[in-house]
Amino acid sequence: MLQKADFFLKPSEVPKSAKLSWGIVNNRLELIKLSEPLYTLVKKPISAILKQPLSNAFPTLKLDDIDFSLRDSTHVINFVDDKGHALQARFTPLTESVEHWCLSIIEIELDKAWLNELHPDYHQAIQSSDKWLEQIEEVINASGDLVFVTAIKQALALTHSKVGYVHIFNEKANQIVQTAWDEDVGDYFSIPKKQTYRADTGIWAETINTRKAVIQNDLSTVIEGKSQKDGYFAFENHLCIPVHYRKKLVGIIGVGNRDKPYTDVDAKSLTIFATILWHSVELPRTMKAVSHQSGIIKAQKEKMTLILVQLIGAISEALELKDAYTAGHQKSVAQLSYLMGEKMGLSPERLEGLKLGALIHDIGKLALPSQILAKPSRLTDAEFELVKQHPEQGAMIVDEVEFPWPIKEMILQHHERLDGSGYPKGLKSKDIIFEAKIIAVADIADSILSHRPYRPSLGMDVLTQELMKGRGTRFDADVVDTCLEILAVEDFKEEEYVSSLPLIPVVFLEEYHTLEHAEAMMKKAKLDVAVVLSEQERKPIGIIDTQTLAFWHSPFIDTAAERAADRSLLNKRAHQIMTHKMNLIGDHTILNDAKITLEKTNANYLLVQNDKEQVLGMLTWQLLANAILKK
Repeated sequence: MLQKADFFLKPSEVPKSAKLSWGIVNNRLELIKLSEPLYTLVKKPISAILKQPLSNAFPTLKLDDIDFSLRDSTHVINFVDDKGHALQARFTPLTESVEHWCLSIIEIELDKAWLNELHPDYHQAIQSSDKWLEQIEEVINASGDLVFVTAIKQALALTHSKVGYVHIFNEKANQIVQTAWDEDVGDYFSIPKKQTYRADTGIWAETINTRKAVIQNDLSTVIEGKSQKDGYFAFENHLCIPVHYRKKLVGIIGVGNRDKPYTDVDAKSLTIFATILWHSVELPRTMKAVSHQSGIIKAQKEKMTLILVQLIGAISEALELKDAYTAGHQKSVAQLSYLMGEKMGLSPERLEGLKLGALIHDIGKLALPSQILAKPSRLTDAEFELVKQHPEQGAMIVDEVEFPWPIKEMILQHHERLDGSGYPKGLKSKDIIFEAKIIAVADIADSILSHRPYRPSLGMDVLTQELMKGRGTRFDADVVDTCLEILAVEDFKEEEYVSSLPLIPVVFLEEYHTLEHAEAMMKKAKLDVAVVLSEQERKPIGIIDTQTLAFWHSPFIDTAAERAADRSLLNKRAHQIMTHKMNLIGDHTILNDAKITLEKTNANYLLVQNDKEQVLGMLTWQLLANAILKK
């Protein structure tokens, strides 16, 4: 018959997989026997804990409030060990002996109610995101090396610690390259200036080696016999967490000397804070670098485009020097082509290409003999056949140049006609690009309206008859209608545009420039107006002029309060102080229209911009008056 004892496991029969952490303690509170799981939990040499005071195994376990003479019940103690783990110790009296107790240790969840009493702020540390954001914002707004000092200050506030540090770590070199301590560190340690630290020693070495948070609620054995010079500081307790950025260890944050022991929750809270903080600090730097690089690329592209435009202008000038009798012809064709394209709804990019293509549409005439170009009488048939080769000659000249527009096709096709009667290829409507159709009509218009050595201008009536005769057959009907409509209301060759004037330059500012930057840049350039550009689209969003600067400066009384106010104002960003209202006109505005705009707005100046919304300069009353008087 089975006895009652047969139903219970004997100690030797307890499965090792159960991982029961238990031991035997005598009345002197010495650990005289322990299970393997308990030994693993303590993580100390067996000689340091076996037959030694229980405090050697668990330094943070406080037993002063327990009366071990009372053996009629189990004593329960909740505590946090030196590694930050929340544990529960149960002391159960052994019935077989009046001098021994059975100690069992279990890990408990951090959301147990008892932990609120031990660490009442741990919920706030996890959940108070508003406070975190304020702390992170304060760090981001700090300048230079103060970023790290401010970060330590906020880490101390978050964990309720008294002393802390930040190490900036170079993972590739495995070195601590920069260190910052909190401002009150002198109350606890004497830190020599410019002291450097090694990564392989010190109370932070384990964090660097493992890339994990390390809690040391008892540092006595860690720092025993070791010097502060080697990084072993006499903290009462210590929490050290790694900071990762882009999968690399970039820093270490350590805090210490808290009245209560650190827990895993503190480690998690500080790690999350540090990670968000580091990304918040690095992201603007990265974005600024990308924006700066993008700005350089864009500026280089714009510079290259400007050089290309200037080069085309120089080629056009060179051609006119050779062909004195058609001086100004290409500029007039370009001007009329632009107006026609604009009226027909071409995009700013296509308009730019159209203007440049028209400026050198006769570049092939450089290959013709000067005596033909300068001949003061009508050409013979043989000479005209030579002239008819200039579109192909021009296309060959620019063949190796990579334009962002179909310049080569404009040059090659500007004498082609819809019905195939043109030259040099005899192309028909669908094979001729639209820009070439516009240049063809503008070319005819300027030729008929211009004076020639062998004849005067034939006038508007002759031009109208010529274009209407070929409307829809040789010339695009819409292009013809647009041309005649423009020429009916204005003399495009006689009118002067603001783009031809020597506009006064302006200073260009970024949104992040301060009032102090604006003053310095305007003073250095000796200019009275600055244009603020948007960060993304690089378009004008506001202006800062002398009146704006005067408005944002307080009267100088030379008091401490006034000086502080001035310093605060000087740090205001351009987008905060700029005037949003801008008086803008296009660069192809005629002088009379510019005068009307100045009168209506009652402004002192107008900003002139091109079709890409790039500000070219400033038009003042004096500049405009001088130009009108010269006319």
